[in-house]
Amino acid sequence: MEKTIIILTKSKKHSGYCVAGIDYETGEWIRLISSDKETEGAVPREDLAFSNGQFLEVYDIISCELVRPCGTEVQPENWLYDENVKWKKIGKSNLDEILEIHDFDSMDYIFENEDIKLSADWKFEGNPSLCLVKIGDASIWVKTFEEKKISLNFTYNNVQYRYMGISQIDLLDYYRNKADGSYPLGTVFAVFSLTDRYYWNGKYYKVVAQILK
Repeated sequence: MEKTIIILTKSKKHSGYCVAGIDYETGEWIRLISSDKETEGAVPREDLAFSNGQFLEVYDIISCELVRPCGTEVQPENWLYDENVKWKKIGKSNLDEILEIHDFDSMDYIFENEDIKLSADWKFEGNPSLCLVKIGDASIWVKTFEEKKISLNFTYNNVQYRYMGISQIDLLDYYRNKADGSYPLGTVFAVFSLTDRYYWNGKYYKVVAQILK
């Protein structure tokens, strides 16, 4: 099955990438999953390359051959892509076009509660594990412990979220070289993702997958 997808995230996932976007026709979320079970379906770098040698970027409109849906309880929008067929870039989108196809997601909280995680016994009800929202009072927080920690503080729907993890690679690379402190961003548009269950405590973490320009 061939799908046209607008890419909204290309973030860090184990040794590869988490790649997700919206169906160009329906606006529904799609997360592209490889067959690599050891990385929970992370997309390897080589699969991000188009036939002309360029690499996939956020806002690219691509044509992708999908094999079958492989959604889980926590990530129902997962699709296994055909790893033998290269993705094709067919255009470039922007936020205005995206919002015509998929408006901001409306919810009381970022994934069900005011915390940055969901408990191990959380009951999922088929809701997407991706969302596109407008957030305020956003700031990057940088703090060095044994290693440098980079996270996001922000407000959504009058709820303050603090120290939410970030998986956006270029954002992490940029702030990794910054001194400890808080770096204000103001009001931004962001895609959030919900992780698979963490093996060491069984919980599901919310991450900032992409801050959109």
